[in-house]
Amino acid sequence: MKEQLELLIQLQELDLQLNQHKEEQKKLPEKVQIAQKTLDQAKETLSLLKNALDLLNKERKEKEQALQTSEEKITKLKGRLTELKTNKEYQAHLLEIEAANAEKGRIEESLLMSMEKGDSLKKEVAGQETAVGAEEKKFKSEKEQVEETLKKLSESAQALEKKSSSLAEHVEKKLLEEYRRLIAVRKGLAVVSLKGYICTGCHFSLPPQLVAEVKKREKILNCTYCHRILYPSP
Repeated sequence: MKEQLELLIQLQELDLQLNQHKEEQKKLPEKVQIAQKTLDQAKETLSLLKNALDLLNKERKEKEQALQTSEEKITKLKGRLTELKTNKEYQAHLLEIEAANAEKGRIEESLLMSMEKGDSLKKEVAGQETAVGAEEKKFKSEKEQVEETLKKLSESAQALEKKSSSLAEHVEKKLLEEYRRLIAVRKGLAVVSLKGYICTGCHFSLPPQLVAEVKKREKILNCTYCHRILYPSP
């Protein structure tokens, strides 16, 4: 039974390593997802900035057209001055020209603000394009690293599974069945050591007689409380 117990201890160590590999394989894709999410957010921000710039450019063109129309109106108004016959008509026409000039001034001021805002947005777009480029490189690098690590973990897991299967062939059938059952119900820990009188699986104190029997290694014994298979500490 001593040999069988040693086999179980080795088998459990292999299975624990295998489970650790599988857990790492599950978690690794999350890194790629996080990098992808960051990249998507950067792209979304860039898209919003570009849309804002496009809208601003459209508004600027409309204002430029409005300015041109205003200037043409003023030119026409000034051209009619020589046609006026009375002082009253002349003064009224001057007021109309003054109002047109004021409107032109407001359009020019609004256009200037649009141009300044456009320059600022262009800089933001350029900066965000640089940020997107950096995130794309980061995502590509992260993805390549994860793929490489997954490949190594997969190869290592296959080797561990092969070794575990080979080792399991030397364990008695009923004992192996018990081990597999305990692995399933005890979260991957079927074989545990004694620390003095304490089961390191459930941390309960065991009877002295049971502890003495475990130390002999003459038969497979289980914890009174958690039913895990016991072995004496080195």
